[in-house]
Amino acid sequence: MTVQYSPKRLFSASLLAAGLSLPALPALALDADDFATKLAALSSQSGNRLSFSAVEPDGNTVVLRSVRIEVPGQAPIAAGDITFKGVEEEDDGGYFVSEALFEDVEINEGPTTVTVEGIEMTGLSVPGNGETGSLAGMLFYEGFSTGEISVETDDVRVFSMAGVDMQVERQDDGSKVDMRMNGSDLKIDLSSIDDPKARDAIQQLGYETLTGDINLTAAWDATAGTVNMQEYSLSLDDVGRLSMSMEISGYTLEFINAMQQAQAAAAANPDPQAAQQALGFAMLGMLQQLNFNSASVRFEDASVTERALAFAGKQQGVSGDQMRMALKGMLPLMLGRIGIPELQKQIAAAASVYLNNPQDITITAMPASPVAVPVIMGAGMGDPKSLVDLLNVQIIANKPVEVCCKQ
Repeated sequence: MTVQYSPKRLFSASLLAAGLSLPALPALALDADDFATKLAALSSQSGNRLSFSAVEPDGNTVVLRSVRIEVPGQAPIAAGDITFKGVEEEDDGGYFVSEALFEDVEINEGPTTVTVEGIEMTGLSVPGNGETGSLAGMLFYEGFSTGEISVETDDVRVFSMAGVDMQVERQDDGSKVDMRMNGSDLKIDLSSIDDPKARDAIQQLGYETLTGDINLTAAWDATAGTVNMQEYSLSLDDVGRLSMSMEISGYTLEFINAMQQAQAAAAANPDPQAAQQALGFAMLGMLQQLNFNSASVRFEDASVTERALAFAGKQQGVSGDQMRMALKGMLPLMLGRIGIPELQKQIAAAASVYLNNPQDITITAMPASPVAVPVIMGAGMGDPKSLVDLLNVQIIANKPVEVCCKQ
């Protein structure tokens, strides 16, 4: 059976699925109803509601039939049947599940169909005592994976990926969580682009099908409240690699609990408009606890720059090298509109170095000390130009840099 629902609800459904860090019982007799009840209670912590038509135990396997997930402000999500294997009860009354298997997903939106096959989670766990003051009291999963992911438009496959594999590791003392994710064998078919001019330009650049992968590496120190996204990258063969990193602090268990309570309160409010307004105010208040530590964006070239220069030059009747020189000459005029002299110098210098020898270009924001998120928001609304100094923005090319984040 394939489950169908709107793409706007896929993200919420995926998060809920990832949140089904679920239960299990002892070798004596698995209390499947207790398992299902505690699972439903987990989802309610953040104001969501999990329901199902039946609970079917078979040894240490439990199947929840016709699972329905209700997320505040969204239409209900029909998740189909979910099968939990290797369910075991823990000493604290919680459960551990070896693996959870989800039905394939099919999303239809006009002429476009998105399918996700082989969705599976491993090492699911849920506490039995309802503790919220430590990582041990939170839902957790050790692995999440899918089979093939594909997108078809008018019966033509325009995107596919062999699958996603995510591994999550929690330290024994419950203070830190490390996560690694890989999306492999990504393929994007550019030959079916509708716009003839865009399609012709892409072909002249030498691209018909893009291939590559996606990687994410992150860590969360629950005690310090530090979230360190060390790498979030997209690599495309013969194009380049775009990577981002970021570190924030203040994301503590207390922050998460407060956020869940605000979401639960909004879900319980019978007036949707008032609920969303109250939730918005609560979130703004909680943002004051978050600090920005550092961030970076880096592009490493793998031939796309030279291809683009040659293509742009051809449009102007000149060579790629002549186009390179013309761009360097136009930089001061183009950058003058920014109105931030120091930043303009940085961009001009980095762009000149990069254009001469396309290797990599990096933008970093590394303030001397953490900056509160509300301060950044205020500066962005009041005087955007001040953000350059506030966040210590730097732009460099063809140099190895420590792009972000303490290891």
